[in-house]
Amino acid sequence: MTILVAGSAHADSSDCKGVPSPDARLVCNDPLLSALDTVLPQVREKAEKERKAETRQALRDFNSDRSACGSDRSCVLSAYLAILGELGGSKSIPADITASAIAAGRAKPSPTLPTKIGQCTVTNVTAVHPRIGEDPIKDEDYDAGTGIEYANDGYQVSYYREEALIASKPGDKVTMCLISIPKRCPPDDDRGREYFVTNARTGQSWAMADSQHACGGP
Repeated sequence: MTILVAGSAHADSSDCKGVPSPDARLVCNDPLLSALDTVLPQVREKAEKERKAETRQALRDFNSDRSACGSDRSCVLSAYLAILGELGGSKSIPADITASAIAAGRAKPSPTLPTKIGQCTVTNVTAVHPRIGEDPIKDEDYDAGTGIEYANDGYQVSYYREEALIASKPGDKVTMCLISIPKRCPPDDDRGREYFVTNARTGQSWAMADSQHACGGP
């Protein structure tokens, strides 16, 4: 099955009038979204060489998510960041994108986690620690992974040493956006939600899931 992903560069608004769907028109008219749309085929091509079936399923899910976003720019941008990260790793996400770019001024302090793709909230870091290990924490403990906790009961974890997380401190204000919700999950298992976070003090951003395993895993 061939999966087609639009790859046009940013066009003049008059060139986008014939684009049929709201999400495609949004991408056509928006410079950032158009740039990400141009990068995606390159990332996809490399990913397909390593894991063809998984890549094509991820792209089907991306197309479904983007279509469901309609003309919601925050949602569409989140969908692109999620698929680029899934197929190409964190290095595939442009370093100058922040959670504020997703939030577009709509993120507000909240005691709860965002629930919709593209929704963002403001919260604070409560703890940063190695993925495994006990006190007292040693710097080398982070080599086995890093975890971070937030005041809204959010949590993110990585199997890698994450310098942006290690540089964060309890009390730091962050903007947190939900960019991906896993599909085909067993009932009552919602692990694997991915959040894009920017620390207001350090200016650093990261995309990371809320669990060591996706839904349905061990």
